[in-house]
Amino acid sequence: MSKLIVPRKKVLFTEEILQDPYPAYARLHEEGPLHYLDVDGKWALWSIVSHAECSSAAKDPRLSAKRSQQMILSLPISSQSEFSELARMLGLWLIFMDPPEHTRLRKLLNKGFSPAAIEGLRPQVEAIVDQMLKPLQNGSEVELMREFANPMPVRIILEMLGIPQDLRDTFVNWSRDIAVFRGSPDRTVEQARAAQDALIALTDFFRQTVAERRRNKGNDLISLLIDIEEEGEVLTEEELYAQCIALLFAGHETTRNLIGNGMYTLLRHPEETAELRENPVIIRSAVEEILRYESPVQFTARVLKEDVEISEKVVGPMHARCSEPRSKAIQGTGSVRPEEAEQPTLGVQRGATRLHRRPTCTVRGTGCAPESSAALPGHEAQRTKTGMGAYIWVQGLEESFGNNVKL
Repeated sequence: MSKLIVPRKKVLFTEEILQDPYPAYARLHEEGPLHYLDVDGKWALWSIVSHAECSSAAKDPRLSAKRSQQMILSLPISSQSEFSELARMLGLWLIFMDPPEHTRLRKLLNKGFSPAAIEGLRPQVEAIVDQMLKPLQNGSEVELMREFANPMPVRIILEMLGIPQDLRDTFVNWSRDIAVFRGSPDRTVEQARAAQDALIALTDFFRQTVAERRRNKGNDLISLLIDIEEEGEVLTEEELYAQCIALLFAGHETTRNLIGNGMYTLLRHPEETAELRENPVIIRSAVEEILRYESPVQFTARVLKEDVEISEKVVGPMHARCSEPRSKAIQGTGSVRPEEAEQPTLGVQRGATRLHRRPTCTVRGTGCAPESSAALPGHEAQRTKTGMGAYIWVQGLEESFGNNVKL
């Protein structure tokens, strides 16, 4: 075991790399499981790129999910106190909690998101999607991200929450303000202020909405969350507002990129697309596989609470490059399934012939099969990416490859 004291920093979050991070991931994967990465020349973090080490780190109680406070440490010290409420409100989200708080909240939310509850939402979701797809049928060409992928998730979430659809643009803008702050490698005071204002506005909105639902409950998710109880525990008012906000944010930003990345992947693999069209019953496994292969979520993060040995090296708070002396960020980008780690591939049907693939990340989502990659001449060169430049944690498309998609 060696003591890692002054590690050599490597650069990952440059504009060029963020447009296509996979070659850089592959190099890191070949060099070893643990790396010290520079972020915009202002701070640094440890990065794990091995499935085994990522899985182990995610379960290690010495690594904390309570990282909302870390987000404001890259701001000027003189401005950080202005955003204490921003960090506190984000800290109410389930993803930024550790046990036992996380355990308690997850048990409660599991009742609101049980298989039966989710299945009950199917008619509403299908009706919205059918309505949006109807004008796009019969061989029409559309700008997929603008016409479908971007508006669809928030329409469904608002329907689930029982919120009027005419507020859709307002909610999208609030979500984007939070996303820009969360994902920027070089956070600014202006971004922090916009995110804090968005969270305050969302909290005020849900405070009023929850009060109204308590008087007049319906079949919506907010009414369901108000009523859930587990072993005498219920959601507090602040927890209820925070999880509604987190659902809106996480559901919108990830799902729109799941759709875009899934379409992009199918266009680049016409044989897999043809197999999916010929055998639509494999859609469930295809969705899982497509979005493992080209995941919108590029990494997750934890904060070190004490020294931890990873891959025969000791990392810990002493290596922090931030203002808080007892914490340090660590991220994981190595969530390729173990059996596929040496030769990652794409195959819409498990067990089918798979295509070679570079190392990538996880997780879940939805996708669809385009008519043909021929509908997008030169789409590889014209791919327009979002946010791995604007949001470093999300990989997605701002536009449909600089061209329209033929459905």
